[in-house]
Amino acid sequence: MDRSARITGMRRGFRRQNWRICRMQRILSKRVLRDILENLLRYLALFFLVAMVMYMVVAIVGAAETIMQGTEESAAVHHREDGQFGVFVPLTDSEVTQITDKGVMVQQDFSLDFHQGQATLRIYQAREKIDLFAPEQGAELPMQGEILLEQHYAEKHELGLGDTLTVGGRDFIVAGIGSTPDYDATYEKTSDTTVDSNLFGVGFVTAQDYEALKAGGQNFRTEDYTYTYLLNGAMTDQELKELLQSFELDRSKVTDTYFLEMLADAEETKNDIQDGIRELLDGVNELADGVDELAEHNTDLTDAADTLFDAMLEQVNDSLEDAGVEVTLTSSNYEQQLNTMIADPHAYTASMRQDLQDIKKSLDELQEFRDGVKSYTDGVNAASAGGGALVDGMSKITENSAALNQGADGIFNAILGMVNEQLKAQLEPYAAYGITFSGLTLDGYGEQLDQMAAVFTQMGASQTAAQLAAVKGQLDTVAQFRDGVKAYTAGVGEAAGGSQQLFGGLSVLYTASEPLVSGTDAVVDALMDMVEAQLKENNITVDLTADNYKEELDRLAAEGSSMDIKLRDSLQEAKDTLADLAEFRDGIIEYTDAVSEIADGSKELRDGVRELQEEADDMIEEYFTFDIDNLTQFLIAEDNPRIDAAAGDVVINRFAGILAGIILMVLFTYVISVFVIHNIEKESSVIGALYALGVTRGQLLFHYLLNPLLISFLGGAVGCILGFSKYGTGWQMGDSIAYYSLPPMQIVTPGYLLFYSLIMPPVTAAVVNYLVINKKLKRTALSLLRNEQTAGKAGRVQNMNLGNMKFLLRFQIRQMLREIRSAFAVVIGMFICLLILMMSIDCAVLCINFGNACLEETKYAYMYTYKYPTGDVPEGGTPAYIENLKKESYGYNLDVTVLGIDDDNPYFPIATADKKNEIVISSAAAQKFGVKVGDKLVLSDEVNERDYAFTVKNIVRFTSGVYVFLDRDVMQELFDQEDDYYNVVFADHALDIDNGRLYATVSKDNVAESSQIFTDMMGPMVVMLVAISALIFMIVMYLMMKVMIDRSAFSISLMKVFGYRRREIRRLYLDGNFYVILLGEVICVPLAKWSMDLVYPYCIANVAIGMDLKFTPQIYIMIYGGILLCYMVINFLLVGRLNKLVPAEVLKNRE
Repeated sequence: MDRSARITGMRRGFRRQNWRICRMQRILSKRVLRDILENLLRYLALFFLVAMVMYMVVAIVGAAETIMQGTEESAAVHHREDGQFGVFVPLTDSEVTQITDKGVMVQQDFSLDFHQGQATLRIYQAREKIDLFAPEQGAELPMQGEILLEQHYAEKHELGLGDTLTVGGRDFIVAGIGSTPDYDATYEKTSDTTVDSNLFGVGFVTAQDYEALKAGGQNFRTEDYTYTYLLNGAMTDQELKELLQSFELDRSKVTDTYFLEMLADAEETKNDIQDGIRELLDGVNELADGVDELAEHNTDLTDAADTLFDAMLEQVNDSLEDAGVEVTLTSSNYEQQLNTMIADPHAYTASMRQDLQDIKKSLDELQEFRDGVKSYTDGVNAASAGGGALVDGMSKITENSAALNQGADGIFNAILGMVNEQLKAQLEPYAAYGITFSGLTLDGYGEQLDQMAAVFTQMGASQTAAQLAAVKGQLDTVAQFRDGVKAYTAGVGEAAGGSQQLFGGLSVLYTASEPLVSGTDAVVDALMDMVEAQLKENNITVDLTADNYKEELDRLAAEGSSMDIKLRDSLQEAKDTLADLAEFRDGIIEYTDAVSEIADGSKELRDGVRELQEEADDMIEEYFTFDIDNLTQFLIAEDNPRIDAAAGDVVINRFAGILAGIILMVLFTYVISVFVIHNIEKESSVIGALYALGVTRGQLLFHYLLNPLLISFLGGAVGCILGFSKYGTGWQMGDSIAYYSLPPMQIVTPGYLLFYSLIMPPVTAAVVNYLVINKKLKRTALSLLRNEQTAGKAGRVQNMNLGNMKFLLRFQIRQMLREIRSAFAVVIGMFICLLILMMSIDCAVLCINFGNACLEETKYAYMYTYKYPTGDVPEGGTPAYIENLKKESYGYNLDVTVLGIDDDNPYFPIATADKKNEIVISSAAAQKFGVKVGDKLVLSDEVNERDYAFTVKNIVRFTSGVYVFLDRDVMQELFDQEDDYYNVVFADHALDIDNGRLYATVSKDNVAESSQIFTDMMGPMVVMLVAISALIFMIVMYLMMKVMIDRSAFSISLMKVFGYRRREIRRLYLDGNFYVILLGEVICVPLAKWSMDLVYPYCIANVAIGMDLKFTPQIYIMIYGGILLCYMVINFLLVGRLNKLVPAEVLKNRE
């Protein structure tokens, strides 16, 4: 029974307690609505603060998510390409089959460009497999005589469904207006940086209409042969590229005359080298054959000379014998014997008839021999002259051998240095593992790379090991080139040496020719004189010459006369004759020795030239090959700036929105904490009374959490709804929709944004209120009833010694120190709002400065970019050489324009460097890549898979583009172009240039129009950010300054009791905030500007322009003035709050 009674009593106690709790909760709930009404403005401000923050974050991030997801969904629905490639001539059916058999889908996507007034309209065949047309209105496919237009081009040119458009002399009905996945950003060229639909658009017609337009011939550019593809997981992009590169170009199908002309010019140098070496080899072969033939007759010539001399000796001996002289003359003793006989005064007689016959025969033979020797020596003279010319030619070739060797070594050393720099940076993280890299050497790089690859393989870093193996392969290729050049120059050297030896031999021959000829003439003349003398002694007077001796001797022999000869004179004449013959024989021997020497030299020369030809052919085949493949470009979707451009642009918006949301949430948290602390302090006596009445801490927590939770949730909900509406996300998407060509898409609601906007505000309010209220409720009921304040840090600060200040200033400072928490909240709110404001003003200033820079820095009236340059620069034009390289910045692969200019270029008055490894860069490039003078800058040629490392010599002010400036001659050498090469021409007036040769024409008017696009596009966002930042700042300032006044309500009421007037009270309690605002803006404006300038490069990381964010003094004046204006507005509103405080407030806070 006792137990039952106790249980019954406990139940009754629980019921009474629950009844008291419910009753108390009903009493407290009545205060909820009353509290909201009493503090309506405060709660409304908090509501608008939360709603505005959520609206801005949801609008910005929601728009980014909608565009990103919408673009991705549209890409899947409309079969966006995986990439595209261009060719010189269309693929054959067999080549297309080879690709499709691999599982890859290929679509022919040829195009024609037509002038439409000042604009260009690019016409495609309607697509059926890849990059399908997404209509905003109208049809998906055209019928014959119809055209589908890109939506912004149609809008800018006021074209609608059913309108007629004339293209290429043919009329088309506009049947559809929309977009395609491959022209998300409608750039005319992939190198463009801005979209301008006034100047460029695309259209789609049927295949029949496309062929008719092509046949009409009114397109101002040649047909572009482009194919798009979908890999379908069957191949990689690189595998497809390698397959396409294996397709050979059939030049017979090339219809572009300018391309054929360029190809012929490119091959001319190679053909000249090969033809020159071939002609040299043919000449050397002929020379060697001729010298061999000469050498074959050396023995005959020597034997003939010996025979002739012996015959003359025999004749003299016979004559002497007939004269009765007993002597035998030989080649070794004739001079001595004859001198002895001359000294002996004797005379002889002889028979003449038979002698005449013998003399005639001897003279016939001698005349024939003389004619042959003359012809022979004439040929040697010509060979000698040819040998001299050969030596001169080979010397000229040899002069460049050292430079060629040095150039090959320089290339290898430069590439090795660049590889060392890259490996040093890449391997630096492995220093912690004891792996150091001291650099590769010329001779040992292969062994070094193999050892390093083995180490990384053991560590499990297989990717790094593979990269090292690839580096070794690249260096081996360069070393092979260097060795090939050296082998080439060695062949040249050997050929030059052979030519020198040949010319030496020919020179000896030439020297020997004169004594040989003169010796022969002397023999003939001597024989003539001897015969004449013999005849004269017999009283026969005759004048014998080389032309008449036959007839005269025949006549004398017919007469049969005979005569006596004086022996002494005959002997003297015989001596002279034999001396001439000895000289002749010596000349013959010397001559034939020289022929043998030149024969050996010509054979060596022929071998050297043959080796030269082989080496030159090998080098030309490997390094000077112009047998190009059919591929002109290969562009994957990730690298195509036209594809997913909007999604790539708003990724930054999403990150910026999330970051802004976090910052503003911190602001909201701090504001609400100050708000709650003030509310608890204000309600301190009430809370103490409720404590004394038995209200629990949990009930009080719930009661004081209810209003902030409700306001935060409603504010977040309203902000979320507005953010996802057409006035939020829809309006925020307007900039992207107006600039990019996007398909119709529905607004998406990501889960994390719903959580952020609906859950985060009340949760944040609940956590802050719980922590603050729980701390306050730990005090005793009496302490709460008395509203006792703990000094703490704030108390120590506000009690600091201020010295001998005037009362008014000291009071204002003490009031500010007393309300330091609220003042700090105002300054923090100011800083955060200024960050948002600086983001918007930076955007506006960037657009304005960019537009002004484009006009100021564009000094030319026209710029013509050549596809096929002419040999001579058009009259009135200034040539330059331009290449586009790549450089990664903040995760984006940006185009860098490399411009080669001459010193006298009037449109770019820039002093360039005269070295290939030194460059002058624009200030935009220096900002974009974070480099300064003396730094290294590495640019990539992704087409040729080559990197260029430069040293920055100077930075010039040029903000309208990312430019690198080089001397044109240096750039031609760097990029292996011939002298005087150019591919762009600048002019101050329009030039008459065939459009078929041009890739693009840009006028200064085009630049001016394009430069204003950014300003027009970013205008709405700038206005929204400025307005929201100002409103948030005013709300925060109102809330915090109102808290200050409410906290000082007792003091203000007491002042009124003491007779202070309203103006005096305002000066004491409100005007002191002016110094807080003034000090805050002095600190926060430059700090916010500096902070945003650090962050802003990430916001425009995907745009290749300079970042001129310099504010004019007027802008700073407007910012400071705007902050003070906001303060004065809030100050005016709070004066009304001062008037509502009555002296009776003093009585509310007494014991």
